[in-house]
Amino acid sequence: MDSLFLLNQTNFSKSNWWKLKNNTLGYKDENSNNLVTEIEKGRNFRIIESFVNIKKHKIKSRFFVQLFEDGYFCWIDINGLKIEKYDKDNEKRLLYDQIFIKKQMPSILNWICLQSKKINYYKWGGTLGPDFDCSGMIQTAFMKHDIYVPRDSYQLMSFCRHLFKFPGNSESLQMGDLLFFGDNNRCNHVAIYSNNGMYYHCSGKEDGRDCITKESLYESENDDEVSRYYRSKLLCAGRVVRSFRWDKTLR
Repeated sequence: MDSLFLLNQTNFSKSNWWKLKNNTLGYKDENSNNLVTEIEKGRNFRIIESFVNIKKHKIKSRFFVQLFEDGYFCWIDINGLKIEKYDKDNEKRLLYDQIFIKKQMPSILNWICLQSKKINYYKWGGTLGPDFDCSGMIQTAFMKHDIYVPRDSYQLMSFCRHLFKFPGNSESLQMGDLLFFGDNNRCNHVAIYSNNGMYYHCSGKEDGRDCITKESLYESENDDEVSRYYRSKLLCAGRVVRSFRWDKTLR
């Protein structure tokens, strides 16, 4: 059934949730092609613009939405969109605790390792793969294991349980802990700790490797300009101890 028809049936209600039946793109604003995220089919959203109706659609094809799994805001194109009604209250969702999340870490890291072995490049807004951005890779790795976490690196830093600031006791890091990078305590990059002082991240062309790689937290004979650069930008470490919940998590 046509998505515009379905949305119009509810008068583009801001309280109705919709499940995507195809992959779609999330944009930074209403008119440009500045990608901020890719949205996988099966995810859910609601329109949050006011005064939207079918007449306005004649001159407007992109709407401002909020995603259910992480509370993320972006613009999506309605043309070509396939959706169905989603009743979030009737769908049973598992609430995973810290013990469960910790048990998933080997599988999460294994998934990331497999992605790193594919031909891949850094892609701003990428979450579907094989091309990702730094936080898109992290979020997708957790979502593949039904653990919902925020979309952007600075949001992930706020969401995690804080462990320590760098330089700190890096020997206390556990598999799956997140590492945050930036300047003046402003986070703009995220990585995930593996083991033995190594971490995975997806870095860009500028100051990075333009793909998913494994790096060392410590100085070594294999150091190069990139590894030294990211080591110099380390801010703090955090741990995912909960899954994002729409009705409980502050956004």
